[in-house]
Amino acid sequence: MRTHLLFPSLLLLGSLSLTAACSSGSSGASDSATAGARPGPSSGASPVRAVDPSKIKGLRIVNDSSENSSCPFATSYPDVPGATAMTDAMKKDVEQRLAALRSSCGYSGGAADTGEVNISHQFLVASGDVLGVRLTTQDHSAAGSGLSVRTYWYDGRADTYRTALALVGDGSRDAFVSALKKELKGRDGTDADTVDEAFADPSTLPTVLDDMVFTADGGLRVTFDRGEVGPPPPRAPTS
Repeated sequence: MRTHLLFPSLLLLGSLSLTAACSSGSSGASDSATAGARPGPSSGASPVRAVDPSKIKGLRIVNDSSENSSCPFATSYPDVPGATAMTDAMKKDVEQRLAALRSSCGYSGGAADTGEVNISHQFLVASGDVLGVRLTTQDHSAAGSGLSVRTYWYDGRADTYRTALALVGDGSRDAFVSALKKELKGRDGTDADTVDEAFADPSTLPTVLDDMVFTADGGLRVTFDRGEVGPPPPRAPTS
């Protein structure tokens, strides 16, 4: 698949077969269910395709951090020249996350240690008119592992920000979702009723399907935060 033809070439993704499984291993992967748009077992799955950010001209990294013992955080997201709409979307989400953190700790008068929040980024695609970035949030005060991920896409030809779901054309979306639901049900770590509920409202699909990445062998991997298609994570311990 030629990256610079990314958006038009993905109109037929819904016709591809899918596999799904609960990930296991390090980096909190056990808290997410993963599906790949490519036939074959998910074990030994191809790694996610990544891009060396040093190859991107004019790239600026926006960093912020606090060592306040009651509210520590460290965030990082890219500002790519020309991709203002995508940068603004990432900035908005990071700022909302930090606002929620500050409201729950010392900044609002509380003295409790809420746990550290870290947000890091990875470039997935940077070729031609297309950019793809993945933000990974680790919230040490959240239930389960506190790990959540989201991907952001920029269509330079249209000069607009795209959600991950835009990788699947409108005409293929229903078939894609139906196949995805079928493969998720019955898999370890998923719950049939929760899967149905997650996909019941079409207006929420961009939120549910917000982490879609390409693997090194050209597959499409869809990852869900824990609780989205399976049992909710255990509550975080309280002091």
